[in-house]
Amino acid sequence: MDYTELKKLMGEQKVEMTAAERIKAYNEGKEVDHIPYTLQAPDPAMADIFGFTTSQFAKDFEVKSEVIRRRKEEFGLDSFNVGLGLRTIGVALGSKLGVPEHGIDYIEHHVLQDYADFDKLEVTDPYKNPVLAPILESAKRLKERFPDVSMTTSVAGPISTAIAVRPVEKVLRDTRKNPEMLHKLLDLTVVCSLKWFEAFYHEFGSVGTNFSDPVTCMDVISKKQFDEFSLPYIKKLIDGTEKIMGSRPGAHICGKTSPIWSDLADAGLFSFSIDNCEDLEVAKREVGDRMRFAGNVPPIEVMKDGSIDDVIEACKDCLRKCGDNPKGYILNTGCQLPIGTPKRNVEAFIYAARKYGRGAQLGKLPKGILED
Repeated sequence: MDYTELKKLMGEQKVEMTAAERIKAYNEGKEVDHIPYTLQAPDPAMADIFGFTTSQFAKDFEVKSEVIRRRKEEFGLDSFNVGLGLRTIGVALGSKLGVPEHGIDYIEHHVLQDYADFDKLEVTDPYKNPVLAPILESAKRLKERFPDVSMTTSVAGPISTAIAVRPVEKVLRDTRKNPEMLHKLLDLTVVCSLKWFEAFYHEFGSVGTNFSDPVTCMDVISKKQFDEFSLPYIKKLIDGTEKIMGSRPGAHICGKTSPIWSDLADAGLFSFSIDNCEDLEVAKREVGDRMRFAGNVPPIEVMKDGSIDDVIEACKDCLRKCGDNPKGYILNTGCQLPIGTPKRNVEAFIYAARKYGRGAQLGKLPKGILED
């Protein structure tokens, strides 16, 4: 399919529900116009598509507003996230951030090189911390500008936050050489994350929450390390979030995660975004009766580098595998939408969600994919 044909077919599609109406009805077990969809961490890619740099998006309120407005109008992404990235709490605690004009930020210097300095770290106050307070203020301004658009918030998972405070090689070594101090660091990361959720609840009431924890995958740590150093703090984060917001969070973990799916379900995770290296059908079979899934269209080889037809076929494959997940399914990318993703492929993703996800209902394959 070429782009001209795609645009013509999209013009013939009828959208009968708003994103908020769709997810509410879907959660209630009602049939919806099409499968709910989203894109994993899309802001850098969206800024790029609309002609802005990531630095402009991060620093300029009007640019951020324009991207939110256009992605709603052009892509139907009827929500926005104002949250803490993988490195934000680390920087709030004193690490130094490197920010390219157009690209993904990174830690230039970690604040906790030596645990002798641990007691200098203080629990972050979102109202007073010079890194967090502007983000909270931005959330207020964006909600005033987009009062009818759903706003969510997010944090990084415990171990991924820890490596923004202390170098990853030292954190991994701590699992063997200094577990006591690592436990203290991980506990601090969760307390800081929950303080952010508390502030958000105070300002906006209950909102959807999510955390990303790429370092906790089985490509980086062992199952034994996960059981001792990740799972207890993920559980604390989930329980704390539910106590604050009244609902449990979703999560995304990059890479291989199949050995920990059951643990995440046991911990009470509401929704799990699965990387495209894992199989949605296997996940559905193993824990789909306990956890919602999102995913897992390949972000690089399909969304960024693939053709329109590649995107459509990948979406159909995901729908066939997991569209009837008992606890529900959200069509999504397998990981962050990459900078450089062409607009046509985002449109192909949406076209596929609307066509082949038509007539979606909790626990049933969408009518669109059944009729394909």
